[in-house]
Amino acid sequence: MTTSYILERQKELRSHKELMRAAEKAEIEKMEEERELRQAANEARIKAKVERIARGDPAPVKTAVSIEAPAAAEVKASEEAPKPKAKSKVSFNKKPVVKEQDDAAEEGE
Repeated sequence: MTTSYILERQKELRSHKELMRAAEKAEIEKMEEERELRQAANEARIKAKVERIARGDPAPVKTAVSIEAPAAAEVKASEEAPKPKAKSKVSFNKKPVVKEQDDAAEEGE
């Protein structure tokens, strides 16, 4: 025979499981919509490219432009670099060696 708190716990677990399934379903739908949007954007890009080729237009030229920084700015950056801290020296003090003294009991023998 089951007690009431076990039955309540089972109901809670069922409701929690239903919520998790609904959340997973919503996430899957969202992923599918994003995939469809990416696919539509890709098809539009391909369609525009095919139309451009059919018209005989030249392909767009991509150029890489690089701008060099002035040399003076680089020199200042290297002069202002902080120096690393010196490591502190660790020294261990040795305890002096103490010779054992004979016990008084041994002297009497």
